[in-house]
Amino acid sequence: MTDNSEPEINHPYGGIPHLWQGTFTPPPLADPDEPQRIVRSHLQKIELGKSSASCRVAFITRLHRQAALQEFWCASFEEAQVYLNLAAHPEVVNFKEQLTRVPYVKEDGRDSYTLVDAHVLLRNGKEVLVSVKYDEKANRASYLKEVANIASQVTSETADRFVIASRFSFHPAYRQSALAIHKARRGWDPEANDIVLEAANDLGARFTFKELVDVAGISGRGHRAAIRLIGDGDIGKHLLDGFDAGTELWRAVA
Repeated sequence: MTDNSEPEINHPYGGIPHLWQGTFTPPPLADPDEPQRIVRSHLQKIELGKSSASCRVAFITRLHRQAALQEFWCASFEEAQVYLNLAAHPEVVNFKEQLTRVPYVKEDGRDSYTLVDAHVLLRNGKEVLVSVKYDEKANRASYLKEVANIASQVTSETADRFVIASRFSFHPAYRQSALAIHKARRGWDPEANDIVLEAANDLGARFTFKELVDVAGISGRGHRAAIRLIGDGDIGKHLLDGFDAGTELWRAVA
């Protein structure tokens, strides 16, 4: 964890120095004049296909309402679904796919390594390595034992935790909200974001989703902007609550 980049002053995470001192930095900002331009994956692989050197699924999303659209190459639909759910979590700042190679010693004494599916940067500066597996394997005792052995050998210089995930590691209600955040972030509407954020500041400490959208007064644009602001953590919501009219929201602590 040794990037040590200088914080970008105009970046939404520019005021959090520790986020610029890890393995990689917060996501790049979108160009306001070309907000739908995609930042391609860091991986240098061939086109979509079935070989081990290819990407089977290309997943594209924003990790923040001001961030550029980023491309993530996935070896499976399962990986794409896990990435979607990671991207929508308000504590996740950024992640990279197939970035980190972890050397370890097998139980029989042989040297080996694993190329981790996702390396995740959290808002608190912690870094988490995520191994994506379909649900049956993710819960298989033999695989859990293997991962525990690998996790015990991950140094603090590499990451703070090593975990296994499938799409079913996330609650169904959370997965539904994550999909809504993904869809809302694909759009680009800074004006609506500002209007809704100002409306949230004008309301009391707690308010409902409907009250926020009504006070903003921009109809569907306000609905989508509210979802983006919640996804970014500027407005609080219980992770398992949906974007329903009566859902309770609150202003996030600065």
